[in-house]
Amino acid sequence: MTLRILVVTAMYPHPGNVGSGVFVMHQVEQIRALGHQVDVLHFPGYRSRLEYMKAAVEVSRRTRREHYDVVHAHYGVTGLTALFRNGIPLVVSLHGSGALVGWHEPLISRIVCRLADATIVASRKIADRIPGDVIPCGVDLAVFEPKPKAQARQRLNLEPRRKYILFPFNPGRGVKRFDLASGAVAKLAREGVDIELLTVSKIPNAKMPWYYSGSDAMILCSDSEGSPTSVKEALACNLPVVSTDVGDVREIVRGIAGTEIVEQSPVSLAAGLRRVLNRPPDFVFDGRTAMERYSQQKAVEAIVAVYRRVIEQRLLKHPSRRDAERTRTKTATDSKLP
Repeated sequence: MTLRILVVTAMYPHPGNVGSGVFVMHQVEQIRALGHQVDVLHFPGYRSRLEYMKAAVEVSRRTRREHYDVVHAHYGVTGLTALFRNGIPLVVSLHGSGALVGWHEPLISRIVCRLADATIVASRKIADRIPGDVIPCGVDLAVFEPKPKAQARQRLNLEPRRKYILFPFNPGRGVKRFDLASGAVAKLAREGVDIELLTVSKIPNAKMPWYYSGSDAMILCSDSEGSPTSVKEALACNLPVVSTDVGDVREIVRGIAGTEIVEQSPVSLAAGLRRVLNRPPDFVFDGRTAMERYSQQKAVEAIVAVYRRVIEQRLLKHPSRRDAERTRTKTATDSKLP
């Protein structure tokens, strides 16, 4: 049965920040590719709390006038706006720091998830705090694939012989710890390595494989992560990753020779980078093969299975809704007949 879904999110690509919530957009596009109808309610939550109140009113309005099978809110705080969904099943996705850092956002997330019909969490570490179906964000292997390094560097105007360490995050986001990444690269530079920290953010998704392919390693040293999509994207492009033991990175890189899990300090990060950069010339790094287990299609199919489960549970609780659903399905089917 084709589902009609309302996605509610405060993070979604928009003019001025095409990288915001790109993983949410990926899910939406893949769900649509499976044949389902998806409407997106994106609101600028970064402006003020008033935007969340406006979004709550809009959720109520849309779910009252339109027949949605499920509402899917991304992040617990955003889930507050989706509580006003007029009896439609609600699924809430928790992606990382919103459920793990501080006290007020995790508290809100717990309350919202208790009121929701189902919770999806990006990693087991989040599930240890707030129970839910563990479904890490997937990676689009058709987009994120290796490019020839020389071609990538020429395209990006990078020096052919310099070592580039990719930091694919906004350096202004304190949780990403740009200070540690820059400190590690600066340490190697002082030791005589021709090296540069390549900081990239707000880049269209289609261009990112060129940055991954043109770099020598990616560095991740965040204070908190859920299931970092950037790590999966880098590995899908066969770029080695040096990371602290954060989120589910250890699980992501399991079995991949040439990756490094280190302590959260410039010294340890520099040592990990040094080992990656000094691999023997005949060493062939293969991260892409392992990323098959994180394919976006598999992740989205698991999400749709959660949708169907909560819809069925709601119908069992309200038999009259089941009869209405059967009528709607029959009407939709009859309308397609010649």
